[in-house]
This record gives sequence, C-alpha cells and structure tokens, in this order.
Amino acid sequence: MRFFHSLLVLWLAGWVVGLWLPVQGQDRYLADLTSPDRRTRQRAAVALGDRRLQAAVPALLEVLRNDLDPQVRAEAAVALGKIKDPQTLPPLIEALREPDADVRRAVLRALLLFYIEEDIEFVFARRRGLDRFNPFLETDDLTMVLPGTEVAPAVLQALADAMRDDARVDNRRAAVRALGVLRGESMVSAMVEALGDADLREDIFRVLAKFGRPEYGLHVLPYLDDPDANVRQEAVRTLGRLRTREAVTPLMARYRAARPGRDADQQTRILAALARIGDPMSESVFRENLDHPSAERRRFAAEGLGRCEATAYLDELSNRRLAEKDERVRLAQAFALYRLGRREFLQDVIRQLDSRRYGEQAESYLLSLTRTADLHPYLRIAGPRGTERMLRALGQVGTRDDLPALRPFLSDRDRRIVNAANRAIRQIETRAGAVRD
Repeated sequence: MRFFHSLLVLWLAGWVVGLWLPVQGQDRYLADLTSPDRRTRQRAAVALGDRRLQAAVPALLEVLRNDLDPQVRAEAAVALGKIKDPQTLPPLIEALREPDADVRRAVLRALLLFYIEEDIEFVFARRRGLDRFNPFLETDDLTMVLPGTEVAPAVLQALADAMRDDARVDNRRAAVRALGVLRGESMVSAMVEALGDADLREDIFRVLAKFGRPEYGLHVLPYLDDPDANVRQEAVRTLGRLRTREAVTPLMARYRAARPGRDADQQTRILAALARIGDPMSESVFRENLDHPSAERRRFAAEGLGRCEATAYLDELSNRRLAEKDERVRLAQAFALYRLGRREFLQDVIRQLDSRRYGEQAESYLLSLTRTADLHPYLRIAGPRGTERMLRALGQVGTRDDLPALRPFLSDRDRRIVNAANRAIRQIETRAGAVRD
C-alpha cells in the first residue's frame, strides 16, 4: 500500500512540474525578448513561435515594430504567423512596408503560415545565375490550401501589393507564388497587370496554371513570342496545362514553322501542350509522330490521339503497343486505348500508379478519365501509393457520385490514405456547393 501511495505522490509531482515548466519557459523566453544580446532575442522569438504561445503576441508585436535588429524582427514576424492570432494580421500587413527586404520576406512567410505550414519552401526558393537551370531547385509546386479555406481578403490584397511594389524581385516572386498557394483567384486581374514585370512572368504563368481555368490562357497567348526563350517555353507549358483551346491554332502554326533538327526541343514542347489540350484540330500532328524516333514524341502522339478521341486509330495504337519497347510510350498507349473505348486498358494505367518511375505519368492520366466511376473497382486493390494517387485524382475531377466510394477510406489504417480521402471529399463537396450556389 505504501508503494502505491509513493507512486501516486510521484505522479502528482510530475503532473505539477509538467504544468510549471512550460510557464517557466514562457516567462524566460518573454524576458529574453528584451535581452541586450541579439542572438538571445532571436532564439526567444523562434521558441515562442514554435510553442504557439498566445500570451507572447503583445511582446512579439513590440519586437516586430521596434527591435533595432532586422533578423530579430524577421523571427518575430514568423513567430506571429505560427501563433495565428487574427488580430496580428493588420500589423503584419503594415510590416510589408518596412525598409528591410529580409523582414518583408519573413512577413510574407508569416502571412502564409496563417493558413498552411507544409510544403511551402518552394515559395521562397531563389533562382540566381546558373541556378535558373538547376532542375533540383524547385520553384513550381502544386501545393494549395484546401478548397473552402477562408483567406482574409486583406491578406490577398497585401500579397498582390507586394507582388507589384516590393523593391526586391525575390520578394515579388514569393508574393506571386503565395497567391497561388492561397488560391488567390480574386487577384488574377492584378497578376495579369503584373505580367508587365518581365521578372514575374514565368511565376505568374505557373500560378494561372494552378488555378486551372482554360480562359486564363488567353492572357498567356501573347507571350508565345516573348523575347525571353524561358518565358516562351513556360507560356507553351501553361497553355497545355490549362487546356486552352484558343491556343491550338497558334501552337500548330509554331510547330509547323519550327526548323527540322534545330528546333526539335521546341516542337516537342508544343507537341506535349497540344497533347494535353487534345483538340481534333491537332490530329495530323499526332499522327505524324506515332512512329517518331523519339520515344517522348511517340508518347505525346498517343496521349493526344486519346484525348481527342480519334477512334480511327484504335487498331493502329493497339498494334503499335504490341511492338513498343519503351515503357513510357506503352503507358501512354494504354491510356489512349482506354480513352478510345477499350476500358480494360485502364488496369495497365492503374498498375503503374505504385511505380516510382512511371507513377506520376500514370497519375496525370487519371485527370482525363472517361468516367470517374471507372476507378472505384481499383481503389482497394492498388498499393498504398497507387490508392493515394487515385484519391488525389478523384479530389480534382470527381463528383458527388464518387463520395460513397471515398468515405470508407476515412477509417483506413494508413494515415496518408485517410488524409487523401478527407481532402478529396472536401474538394468534391466544395465544388458541388459552388455549383449549387
């Protein structure tokens, strides 16, 4: 009995200490915000933000407004973003006018942190010199807040103002990318106006592609002849991602005008965009590339014929698939055959969803399903990665009719699948609600 009594005393003592230590730590960090030592103040701001301490908001605001060291002010801004007190939004937005560019950059991060904390580092990636051509420095990402997330209009306007006015180009680019993450479609007019800033064009194109409305491609069309080759390439890619049908004729004209050999890469990029759009007007270009020496060109030719539903090529694609050696081309041919009515070929696409080499390509085809219900029989037999990819795709293109097939995954043992199912359901319900409204 004495043993259990001692055990209870120890447990109570531990519980009291557990309550006391955070308070003690909070008081220490709050005191450290006024330290004469810059590094101490900086570490204190980081610690208070990481602990999401609401009581620290007044002290952090004081630091943001008045600390003499810009690095400390920057950490105070980020901490306020993590704490997410709505009352701090006006002073954070005001801080976007402060003289130090790094503090303004930290404020941009803080405004993002109010709504999303994962996978946002691409927003702040910088391309300099040779880094512009570094494929491992990713500045394009599909990350967006969930549909229905209420972002304060003042935040979106502040980001648009920073996109237009910030003196440092890296900050203007970060503001553009942040608008994409926060689904800031209300600021599209401001983005179109900002296309006059040559440094922002590529990032604005990528954000417009994220929003996914084909009509946004009309703002991109004039840049097919931009003096900057990188802008021209991004314009072609964006028109393909947006599936802007008004782009087919100008893209076809540039494909035909390309010089054999010298402009092969340009032709391939245009072919890829035309394949994404899938307009019957491009059928002749797809046909010409069915037996091209380049596997990449054969792949896009098959995709294009599938998306434009050129049923006359059903037998030819089937025969070519029997002889094709390249797995990416075979996958594209399976997708095309599915689109042309051979539904059994969908299983060849599904089979590659778990593949590290071909999974992303297979997933892209799920956004062009003939019927979303075609995925339902495969949801339980694919591997974890494949199931997650199917759930992601249904979130983007599914309807209310898909919800009964999705809801059982909310109780799956795999956390990633549960999260993917939850996001997909929320996306579909948000879309359905918008249609009703």
